[in-house]
Amino acid sequence: MAAAQKLNETRCLRLLLALLFYGASLRGAASCLHTAFDDLAPGKSSVALWLEDLCGAAEDLFQEHFAGRGACAACDEIYLSGHPVLEAVDPLSLAITAIRADVAPTQENWEALLATFGELEAAVSDQGLGVSKALVGAVERHALDIWHLLREFACATGRLEGQAYERIADVEEKVTAFVAALPYPPGKKAPLQLERLEQAQTKCTCAIQRYDDAGTLLGWLYEAVHFLDTQGHVRTPEQIRGDWEAALDLLYHLDAPALYLLEKKLRGKVSGAHAQGLQERLRKVPLPAGWNELEREELQRRVCQAWNFHHRRQTHLLQAPPQAARSVAAQLGLPFTALHLEGYCRAVFEILDRTLIASSAVECVNSLTRLREGAKRHPHPKFMYFLAWLHNTRAFTEGKRKGLTPAEILGVALPKDGWAMLLERALERRHCRARAAASQN
Repeated sequence: MAAAQKLNETRCLRLLLALLFYGASLRGAASCLHTAFDDLAPGKSSVALWLEDLCGAAEDLFQEHFAGRGACAACDEIYLSGHPVLEAVDPLSLAITAIRADVAPTQENWEALLATFGELEAAVSDQGLGVSKALVGAVERHALDIWHLLREFACATGRLEGQAYERIADVEEKVTAFVAALPYPPGKKAPLQLERLEQAQTKCTCAIQRYDDAGTLLGWLYEAVHFLDTQGHVRTPEQIRGDWEAALDLLYHLDAPALYLLEKKLRGKVSGAHAQGLQERLRKVPLPAGWNELEREELQRRVCQAWNFHHRRQTHLLQAPPQAARSVAAQLGLPFTALHLEGYCRAVFEILDRTLIASSAVECVNSLTRLREGAKRHPHPKFMYFLAWLHNTRAFTEGKRKGLTPAEILGVALPKDGWAMLLERALERRHCRARAAASQN
């Protein structure tokens, strides 16, 4: 009887885990459990206690296996169920590597989160005062997130696009009115309608030109912060800062006064710190067998150029280095060296993949966690640990990481499936609490 009850409890907990991970409310989860297990299913209050066990178990496992892993991090704060959560994400694996739940985004709390890292070399964040001040003294290379930095500029460009479409619709309306007022021979209304049509066409042309110019400048600003040029040469921080400032100098040449106010907000915000020491790190990568230092510069340039290509195409992480090795070997006229080049390409790709420009890694993870957070249905402040553990141990279903888990990419070896580990730890916590209650009675 006891064995059957324990089995049913395990099954209930496994189903509850899946329901909560995919966004079910506590009431909805209790209803599903009641449908599946009838009288053996727990009620809503019991489900809340089970959720507490799951969150506590997830926090313990997260601290044991993921907290403070990696040498670089994208940092940001989010709000789940109204509770602030500070988090750091590894950019290559998209694994969540640090969490502080239910704390304000102050400098002291960010410093406490960063203290969990053993060797944090680079980080990127938005312009929040707490995280910016904490990162200045904690990492060698701190850069502002280009996505947050240019978000206002991108929104203004989007508004210019909307105005251009409005002008196009206005021209179409005026064309219809002109054709309708055009009798044969032309009547008195035709010249008036023609004049309105010409004015609408002029405004439409200007609106389209403003949008095109703003979109082009926005593209230049994004390219200005990139650490590689199209030929595969590594750009220095000085070059990045110079290109950023030069692009901003063109802002006043646009016929878009709405963008002029953004110039002061963007001026001097890019330091090029993310590219600091990149060339030195690449030079430390061991050359393939048979290659000498005189050939390093050309080989590195071609491999970096191949990374540019595969990065933009979102080639799978396991497939990009072998493909790059084959293409580089063919370009050099040495196709038989492809196998020897694969290890070098993999090492260079990993360095470049971990060179941070934006905190898009955090935004990608947040888009997943917010969906599974269940529209603020889970008030437990440590629910983020539950989501983080299952995210880090669940394989990606698409994209360049398809078939791999964040844990595998990060290099964390787990003894078994993440879901099974969480279930075992949660059941262990439940049994310990039950034994403690029994001993008190």
